[in-house]
Amino acid sequence: MRQPFKPGRIGPLEARVYRVNTEDGVEIAVTRLGNGSGNRVGEPVVLAHGTFCQRSFWVSDKGLGLGPYLLQRGFDVWIPEARGHGRSPRDRRFRDWGAEDQLRFDLPSVQRLVTAETGSAAHWIGHSWGGVAIVGSIGAGWMDENEMRSAVVLGANITEGDSWLKRTLPRALAWTLLTLLGRVPAALFRLGPEPESRAYMLDFFRWKGPNAQWRTRDGRDYWEGIRRATVPLLDFAAANDTMDPVLGCRFLFDAVGSEDKEWVLLGTEQGFTRDYGHVEMIISKEASVEVWPRIADWLHAHSVT
Repeated sequence: MRQPFKPGRIGPLEARVYRVNTEDGVEIAVTRLGNGSGNRVGEPVVLAHGTFCQRSFWVSDKGLGLGPYLLQRGFDVWIPEARGHGRSPRDRRFRDWGAEDQLRFDLPSVQRLVTAETGSAAHWIGHSWGGVAIVGSIGAGWMDENEMRSAVVLGANITEGDSWLKRTLPRALAWTLLTLLGRVPAALFRLGPEPESRAYMLDFFRWKGPNAQWRTRDGRDYWEGIRRATVPLLDFAAANDTMDPVLGCRFLFDAVGSEDKEWVLLGTEQGFTRDYGHVEMIISKEASVEVWPRIADWLHAHSVT
């Protein structure tokens, strides 16, 4: 179920904010860039943000970013904000909203909205956890590959890093703080503009802890479905990414079963002007010249219009 959209602006850009209810009764805000008038709008592209983020990762308050760039390149740009983030309301249930809920409920609800509004399968782009969420939702069968044109992920890793999650004392301390606070106060620690809930973080305790297994809460293996995936995939890793290391990004890329997939390592040895970092692979002047056009070219190559 969706509510009528509300027109607005992001800097000089016209935008519309839609609101859709997930199957578990949570309201998700989805920003659509542009006003839909004028020249025929191109194929839809959905931009999924990562941990501690909101739509500002893709479009700044001044109307700059990958989202506006793709709009200029002729795409119909949609930016959902995960439950409790940005314009998606946060209520007393927030501490119990997990990372898996985004895969199981948020992304499929957004997919149904975009398909209904545009009548077209969308391209999906995800950074960091946003990329993992897209691939994981496909693997679990929650997102419909028949309603996806292609996928682009950047810094998407679920197997490497966060070694502290395997150590007893740091895990116990984090668990205690999460129980007391109910969330991670991201702004306090300069992690990003949005907090993450206790349940969100505890999902990563399961997935990356001492007995790490990437499984759904009901015991299904995400990897089994991912190996059967057929959606075309463009996968970027950053050579100087200390948050989501290249090794983990490559592991996820290799696991995806699609025959149409491309791997790009953003480093000087590969001919790029810098060894990119986790955020700089999207938000930097160099990325606007070296990464954004490559993404747009991939989307055009995998479009039918």
